[in-house]
Formats: sequence, C-alpha cells, structure tokens
Amino acid sequence: MSKGDAVGKRKTDKWVGFISGLEQAAKTGDWFPYTVRLKLRNGKVYAQFSKEEKLSEVSITKDNGVTGIDINAYPFHLALVHTAKDGNLEKYERINLDKLLEGSSERRQYLSWQVAHQAVEIAKRERKAIVVENLENLPKGKRGDGLPKLRQKLQKWIYKGVMQKIEIVAKRNGIQVIKVNPAYTSIIGKLKYAPLYNMDKNTAGAYVIARRGLGFKERLPKNYKELLEDTEFISYTIAKIEDKIANLKQEIREEKNEYKRNRLKSVLWKTRKKLDLLLRYLRESGESELAAQQTVNRQMERVRGGAQALQKSWQVLSVALALSCLESLRDFSPLKRVIFARDWAGVAKRASPSLPGQGTTVLNLYSFV
Repeated sequence: MSKGDAVGKRKTDKWVGFISGLEQAAKTGDWFPYTVRLKLRNGKVYAQFSKEEKLSEVSITKDNGVTGIDINAYPFHLALVHTAKDGNLEKYERINLDKLLEGSSERRQYLSWQVAHQAVEIAKRERKAIVVENLENLPKGKRGDGLPKLRQKLQKWIYKGVMQKIEIVAKRNGIQVIKVNPAYTSIIGKLKYAPLYNMDKNTAGAYVIARRGLGFKERLPKNYKELLEDTEFISYTIAKIEDKIANLKQEIREEKNEYKRNRLKSVLWKTRKKLDLLLRYLRESGESELAAQQTVNRQMERVRGGAQALQKSWQVLSVALALSCLESLRDFSPLKRVIFARDWAGVAKRASPSLPGQGTTVLNLYSFV
C-alpha cells in the first residue's frame, strides 16, 4: 500500500466508523452529538461531519517520570529526554524530521501523524507522561530580512501541528500530557545541562522542559552567581561587543548586496540589544549594592530578587559566556570549567587569545595574569 493510499484509507476508516456508530445508535437509542458543516464549492454542496472522540482514561502519569519533548530547526528533529520522577536524567533520543520539509501539504500532514505515533510509542514504552512547551506563536521571518533559508524552513516548520498530534495520540493512549511555560528553556539547557552531560543544546532544552513538567525550578550554579558579580568580566564582554559592533558597521558600509546588507543590519540590531542588556545589568547591579547597604526595611526583597531577576541573570550569562568563553555555539563543554572550577578567566583567554579593541583599554578592564 502506498502512502497516498494509506492517507485515503485513514479517511475511509473514519467515515465507516461514523456511519457504523449512527447505525448502532439507531438500534439502541444511545445517540451521540455530532456537527455537520455544509460548504458550497464549484456548484456542489459538500458536508463535513465531526464528533467528539471518547478518550481513554489516563493510565500513564508523571508518577513514573516524564518524557520532555522539544522540536528544533537546526538540525530539524524532535528531541525526547526521559527523566525520572526525582528530576534526574535517565536517557535521551531523537526523531529526525527532515522529511517534513519535503513534498505536499497532505504528505507533511501524513508524516506528522507518523512522527506523533512514534513519539507516543516511545513514551508508552518508557511508561512516562509527556511534557511539551505551551507555545502560542512562532517566528516566521520577514521579506527582505536577508535570511531566506531560515525563513523558508520556519514557514514549513509545522511545530504546532506536530505537537497537537502528539497530544491527541497521547490522550488516545491514556498518557498524561503536561504543557509548560517555554521561557528560557533553551538558555538554561545550553548553559547548565549541555556542559554537564555533554549533550547538544537542543536535547538539554528538552531536559529543562521535562524537569519543569515535574515542578522543578532551575537555580543558578554557585560559580555562575559569582561570575555575575565579577563586574570586570562583564566589562570585558562589553568591550568585545563594542568591537564587534564597530566591525559590523564597517561591513555594512562596504556591502553592496541589499539582502546581505539587511542580514548584517539584523545581526547589528541583535548585537546592540546584547550590549544594552549588559550595560543595564551593570547599572542595576550598582544600584542593587547600594540598596543592599540600606537597612531601612530588612523585610523588603532585594532589588535583584525574584523570578524576573533570575530570568535576566540567565540572559546576561548567555551573552557573556557565548561572546567570551565559547569558540563555537554548538560546543558548550568549556563551560564545565566555569561551573566546577570557577575558571572563567582561563576559559575566556583560551577562547579569545587576542583581545579586541585597542589593546590597553581591554587589558585594563580584565587582566588574565
């Protein structure tokens, strides 16, 4: 049977099942609600029938742990991370999604259902609940932004469709589905768990999703907290960003291709946002230290306390470590030295032996002696 025939068979099975249900209801009097929608197309009237599906009782819950699922564009795959009830990592695997970028819309829909069944079968095998991100909007890109390949992939990236199908198939199989806030799962994953477990950032993000589904909150490692208090290191990163901005401006002036220039402008805009983030952080850190010295009301929260401040701390770490300590944004193993040995100075020197800017200015900001 071809895949096209399989799609047709699925539709036929649904129709046969619906008619069979009506015949049974006529005999027993046990009727069920259904909806009929009429559409006029090319002079013909088409009827679309729909009814509420009876789902199995939930038999697989987070009491045996969870499987965190995340979908990623580069490479295009589904990451599944199996996590114990206590939040500890057990194992992880992935499902390749490259085929979803090919063929017609109908074919992609068919393949999406296959992926959903495969993911649910894995969770069912492990006897674990499923945790996914509660994501409402996805970036689609804009014309003329200089990123045609990324835009094309994201436009075909049917994230919601895959996740909706996983949820439907999971409920049919009696598996609990938990949706969590997606905020900072990728950042926390790549900074905290990618270096610890030598995994890629996408799998690490799925692990954070799984732990969040179990109710765990991610704390900053002790040495990350100390790094954030090292204003000289933050200043050194700021100098590197300013040097990068100057280089980008020069490239934009020299670039003649409109689309390449737009791409560079987009990179420049993002780089300036990173600079603003670090500058605000330094300013607020100074204000926080001043406020901490005041003893008017010891019951008040610290200026930098709370969930919002923790999120900003992860953002600052992401910028500072990516620009100062990592040669590649795919290899996060150098951060292990930062987490365990507090050696961000040595890691930064190894990642960037030649200091940016005018030399003495940056050397005064941070010394690697």
